[in-house]
Amino acid sequence: MNRYLAILLLIIIYSCTTTSKNSIEEVSINDLADVYHEKTIRRYPEYTYYIDVELEKHDRISSNDLTIIKEWENFEDSLYHEIKKIDELKITLKKDKITYWLLKEELESSRGMRVCKRNLWDVSHRGGWLRKWISVANFQPVGTSEFRDQALTRWNTFPLYVTAEIDNLRKGISLGYTMPKEIVNLVIDQMQILQDYTMQDSPFMSPAKRSENLDFKTKWEELVTQKILPAIVLYQKFLKEEYLDKARSEVSILNIPKGRECYQAYIRGYTTSNKTGDDIFKLGNKIVTKNKSKVIELGKKLYQSEDFEEIVKLVEKDSSDYFKTSEEILEANIQLLETAKKESEKWFAVLPSTEVTIKPYEPHEAGRGSYEGATKGKPAYFRINLQDPKKQQKGSNEILTYHEAYPGHHLQIGIEKDIVGLHPISKLTSFGSYVEGWARYSEQLAEEMGLYQNPSALIKRRTWPSRGMVVDPGLHLKGWTKEQTINFMMESGSTADSALSLYYRIIIWPAQLTSYDVGGEEIKALRKLAETKLGASFNVKEFHSEVLKNGAIPLSALRNSINEWIDTQLE
Repeated sequence: MNRYLAILLLIIIYSCTTTSKNSIEEVSINDLADVYHEKTIRRYPEYTYYIDVELEKHDRISSNDLTIIKEWENFEDSLYHEIKKIDELKITLKKDKITYWLLKEELESSRGMRVCKRNLWDVSHRGGWLRKWISVANFQPVGTSEFRDQALTRWNTFPLYVTAEIDNLRKGISLGYTMPKEIVNLVIDQMQILQDYTMQDSPFMSPAKRSENLDFKTKWEELVTQKILPAIVLYQKFLKEEYLDKARSEVSILNIPKGRECYQAYIRGYTTSNKTGDDIFKLGNKIVTKNKSKVIELGKKLYQSEDFEEIVKLVEKDSSDYFKTSEEILEANIQLLETAKKESEKWFAVLPSTEVTIKPYEPHEAGRGSYEGATKGKPAYFRINLQDPKKQQKGSNEILTYHEAYPGHHLQIGIEKDIVGLHPISKLTSFGSYVEGWARYSEQLAEEMGLYQNPSALIKRRTWPSRGMVVDPGLHLKGWTKEQTINFMMESGSTADSALSLYYRIIIWPAQLTSYDVGGEEIKALRKLAETKLGASFNVKEFHSEVLKNGAIPLSALRNSINEWIDTQLE
C-alpha cells in the first residue's frame, strides 16, 4: 500500500471511529497536506497546468456531477476533522506552520461556501465552466500518439459535461438559485461569438493547430464540428428558451436562499478575514473620504481646483491623456514594463526568474486587464485590451500595469513560483486578499518608486481605491440600484463601459472586489507597524522579502510572520 492510500485509509478510519491520542498524533500536518494535494490533483486535473505538476494522463477534467461534488465535500469534512486535532502551538517548523495555515484556511473557506450552492447557478461570462474548457484547450498536450488519444477521450466528454451543467441549472431553478438575467444575456451573446468564429479561428481548435498529425487534425475538426459546437448551441438554446425567463431580475445575492450567509462566505473566501459586509462598507467609506481630500490637494496644484468632481472631470477631459491607436497602447506598456522592472531592483532583494509577456485579449474574451502566471508550457502573460484606444487613458493604463506586472502581480506571483521548500499545497491555494492586496499596495509603492509619468495617474490612483469596499456590499447588502452603483464608480473617473463591466463583475463574483483593499490596507498597516517599531533600522527591501517569502498566505498568517520578523530584528 502506497503512502497516499495509507494516510487516506487512516483518515477514513478516524472519521468513523474513536481513536487514542497516540494514534491521532501519528498524522502530521504534512501527512494531511499530502493527502489533500494528491486528492485535489485527482479531482481537478486541470489545476496541474497552472502549477507545473506532471499528469500521467490528460484525458479527464474535473466533474460537475453533483454526486462527485458531494463525495469531495465528504472528503473535505474528514480532512478538516483531522486538522482540528492538531495543536498549532506544537508545530515548531515555520514551513509546517505555513502548511497548517494554508490547509486550515482552504478547508474552512471551501466548507463555508457550500451555503451558496454555486454549482446550481454558475452562469458566467468571465469564468465558470466555459473558461475552464477553453483554457484546457490551450494547454492540452498533443505531441505524441498517446497524448492525442487522451485529448480526444477528454474532449469527447464535453457534450456530457454541458448536459450536466444544464441539469444543475435546472435543479437550481427548482430550489430558487439563478443568475440574474443581465448576466445570462451576456453569456448568450458570448456563446454566439464562439459559434460565429471560422473553424480555424475558434479557440477550441488550439490542439489541432499545435499538432502536425494530419489524422488528428481531421478527427479534431470533426469533434469540434459534431460535438463541441453543437453542445454550445444546446447550452445557448437552454439559456434563451428556458433559463432566461426564470432567471432573477434582482442582482443582489440576498435574492437567493440564505443570501446573507452566502455573501459572508464569499467575504471569508476572498479576504481570509471574518469582517462583515457592514464592517467593510464602513471602512471603505472612511478611506474614500480620506482619498478625496488628497485628490483635492493634488487638484489644487495641478488644475487650480478644489472641487473633487471638477478635478475628476478635468482629468477625463484632458485629451493628451488618451491613447490614439492600439499600437500606441502596446508600445506604452512595453516601455512601462521595462522601466518598472529596472526600478524594482532598488526596492526588492530578488526579482522573479520568469519574464512577463504582453498578450492582448482575443475578440471572444472580456476584460480591462489581467495577469496569468507562467507555467512550463508558457510564459507569464500581462493581458491588455487594445480595443477602443481613444477611450483608454494613459494614467489609468499606468496604474493597471503596475498592478498587474511590476511591482504587482508578476513580481509577487513570480517570486512565489521560485520559492523552494514550501509544501506543494501552496501551489494549490491562492488567497485573494493577499494576492490582490499586494497588487493594490503596489499601486502606492509605484508612486514611491517614481514610476508614474502622467499627472492623471497620481489622482486616479486615489479616486478608485477602497471604493470596491463600498460598492460591492452596497449592491449586495445595502439595496443599491444599478444606476447608483455605476454612478458611484463613475464618480471616481471610471468610464461608463468600465463601470458597467465592474458592475457585472460584482454580480458574478460577490465580495471579490473587496479583497483588493482589505488586503492592501493590511499590508500598508504592517509596513507602518514595522517602520514605527524598527525606526532607523527599518529596511524596505527586507520588509518586502518578509511579506513575499512565504507566498500567498492568509492575512492572519501574514501578520504573524511580520510580527515574528519584527521581534527578531529587535533582539
